[in-house]
Amino acid sequence: MKGRFAAFTGLIANLFKKPVTVDEDYGFLAETYRAMPRRDEEKCTGCGACFERCSSGATKLTDAEGQRTVTIDGNNCIFCGRCADACPEHALSLTFEPKTPEEAQAREEKLAKAGLAEDIRAKVEASAPESMERVNLAHYGNEPAPTTDTSLKLQRCSVCGEVMPVTEKFLQAVRNRTLTNLQPDTAKIIEKDMEKYLTACVECRQKHSLIWDTHPRKWI
Repeated sequence: MKGRFAAFTGLIANLFKKPVTVDEDYGFLAETYRAMPRRDEEKCTGCGACFERCSSGATKLTDAEGQRTVTIDGNNCIFCGRCADACPEHALSLTFEPKTPEEAQAREEKLAKAGLAEDIRAKVEASAPESMERVNLAHYGNEPAPTTDTSLKLQRCSVCGEVMPVTEKFLQAVRNRTLTNLQPDTAKIIEKDMEKYLTACVECRQKHSLIWDTHPRKWI
């Protein structure tokens, strides 16, 4: 009974105390802290590697109206970093670093107000810049989930005109990477074949491979 009375007394006393939580203009982040993945749209080819490696189902690919949209849902992302590790173009990074001049300015103002030294600025993030708002896991009512989206044009078959399940940018990256890693003499032969079949759908490749002389038997 004595313990219960003491607990009850403490509870009543705490009802009349002021809150101990205070608002801060900045917070400290560990060097290894991960944020929602940010995509460099100049590097992204829409290959789908991030989608295949996503461990939480946060990354999605949507092909519609000749466009592929790669989306990362901030409410499902667990910041594991597997997408960034799998990306062949190194287009993804998990960071709180400012992405736009507006974000950088907001961060600088917060840091200046806090009077922080230059040597620890890399470890400090403002409490409410745009980047933090996008990765906020709080979700209320019909509030849309924070997302990172990138849209790329899908390739159309150069023969029949059907939309292929691959982006133009990805095929270009495949071409460049393949030719770069081949011996010069072999690269010349492969480049000629690629001009004919790389932008053709699977069915058209099968129909025209003998006519184009791009079939694999010619190497036997």
